[in-house]
Amino acid sequence: MTENEIRNNLARNIKTFRTIQHISQADLAERAEISIPFLSQIECANKFPSPAILAKISDALDTSVSDLFAAREKVNSENHKFMINAIKAILEGQVKSFENFCENYFEK
Repeated sequence: MTENEIRNNLARNIKTFRTIQHISQADLAERAEISIPFLSQIECANKFPSPAILAKISDALDTSVSDLFAAREKVNSENHKFMINAIKAILEGQVKSFENFCENYFEK
């Protein structure tokens, strides 16, 4: 893995953990005791934080430093199609169950 790939993984993962947890850059920066511009530069892969800053960011995101560097698994198109079809089937089943419920409930 190249240095550029490591920076990009770190940048992407910090932003992903932050957005999943509905934390703004300002909130994360405050929790990690860094400036908002510095966090922005990290998330853009323009700056690389020190180990101490990485520890503060991982603590603020309630994750490990190693999770911040994890590479994302590539999803091939067949897996993608399978997942979409599975979700469609689940949703169709839920709609059918809801229709049956409504028919039984309102007819009585």
